[in-house]
Amino acid sequence: MSEANLSVELRQDVGKKESKALRRKGQIPATYYAHDQKTISLSVNAYDLKRLLQKEINILNIAFPDGKDKKSIIRELQRDPVTDELLHIDFMGIKLDEKITMTIPVILSGTPEGVKVQGGILEHPLREVEVEGLPLDIPEHIEVDVSELEIGDVKTLEEVETSDKFRFVTDLSHPVAIVAQAKVAKTVEEEEEELAEEVEGEEIEEEEEAES
Repeated sequence: MSEANLSVELRQDVGKKESKALRRKGQIPATYYAHDQKTISLSVNAYDLKRLLQKEINILNIAFPDGKDKKSIIRELQRDPVTDELLHIDFMGIKLDEKITMTIPVILSGTPEGVKVQGGILEHPLREVEVEGLPLDIPEHIEVDVSELEIGDVKTLEEVETSDKFRFVTDLSHPVAIVAQAKVAKTVEEEEEELAEEVEGEEIEEEEEAES
């Protein structure tokens, strides 16, 4: 579990207008909340936040203006659906001796036999997984070795070896990796033949309906 420091500023004014003004100044609106604590409105330097998000960081030491640090995790990131611009971020305060639930990336390692030898295609349907455990026991990511998979093989979350210090919250039957048969591209002649057969079938149907 990696940690990083992040400085924040208190935010007095809230609302859409105020949030847009903050973003124009290079700041991202944020909220901090924790169990039995009052929610705090914050702002974060956009450059610092973007640089932090490029790393595999799970625990943040949020530095408040009063000099106090609060250990937190990122609970939610809001982005513009069109521009992907960061709009808002929620931080949740944590305690190192209390279990938390969070989402971490799933990374595939190795080249499957079904791809390397048999010409199949590797599919990666599960790219993130939800886990529960003590903050320092949760890894930055889950790495899954897929080198032995052949065409038709499916590796589920249940087959992934992990530490007993945390558990998966995501359904264990969910497929993590699949090696599928590569689709063979059809020639122009084959496509024309299929189209001709479809047209001929439609004409026969129309004739039968007319006769009836």
